[in-house]
Amino acid sequence: MVLYHFLTFFIFAPNRLHTNDKKQIRHITGIWLPVKPSAPSKRKTVRFFYEHNETLFIINKQLPSQYHSQFLLYIMQTLKENIKQRILNIAREEFLAHGVRDTSIRTVARKAGIAVGNIYNYFRSKDKLFCEVLSPLIKVLNKHILSHNDEKFLSIDVFSMRQRQIDYILDMLSIIKDFRPELRLLLFKSEGTSLQGYKDKMIDRQMQVGIEYIRLMKERYPHFNNNISPLLLHITCSTWITVFCEIVEHEDYSDEDIKVAMEQYMDFSMAGWKALMKP
Repeated sequence: MVLYHFLTFFIFAPNRLHTNDKKQIRHITGIWLPVKPSAPSKRKTVRFFYEHNETLFIINKQLPSQYHSQFLLYIMQTLKENIKQRILNIAREEFLAHGVRDTSIRTVARKAGIAVGNIYNYFRSKDKLFCEVLSPLIKVLNKHILSHNDEKFLSIDVFSMRQRQIDYILDMLSIIKDFRPELRLLLFKSEGTSLQGYKDKMIDRQMQVGIEYIRLMKERYPHFNNNISPLLLHITCSTWITVFCEIVEHEDYSDEDIKVAMEQYMDFSMAGWKALMKP
């Protein structure tokens, strides 16, 4: 008996039928290919209908019956993921255009083509939806902050490795370029959400990374001075995040202005840390 495996499928709706907001019918086509190279190469096309709320599937008999359930489970999961991504895409547009407070879940649902109640099957609240929209940005920010303690920076020569410091700043500027609208939303327009005050969270995170950096350097280089005031460390972290926010907020600075300012800030900062830590 030849074993068939669902390799790929295409979802389209050239003649989507709307009887009301709760009922849609989609035409889905799938291709089944042999799993084993030695198996016959004959393709089997599967056609069926999916009724949105009733979850009624009518499957073409070309598909072997023993694969109906696993095929349906796969399709249902894929459709669920597609709906979730559509909600996120539309919610992002609404949050950016109207802010969190004035974004309507009803509007998001209407534009996504689903019932309002169905959104809550994916996101328990508007706050959860907001957090999920900004999740890619937050992951990138956390990765950038943690990269401060990468192995390449844990060297006594770090104070003279100017290019590596420049690369770190360029990475920060790349994040701003790729996520500026989301950053403005997160840093300046997240009042009333669980992400409110995210600037302070970034400062705290940066400070934790800084404390760990000093500990690691002292462990590697015993003569290294680690007697750094926690208040000073907090002030420097706060200053760095303020610089970050300034660039996010003001798009009128030219790339050259930012580059020159960042390089001068880096030279100023590194000279101070070198004097304090006495490498």
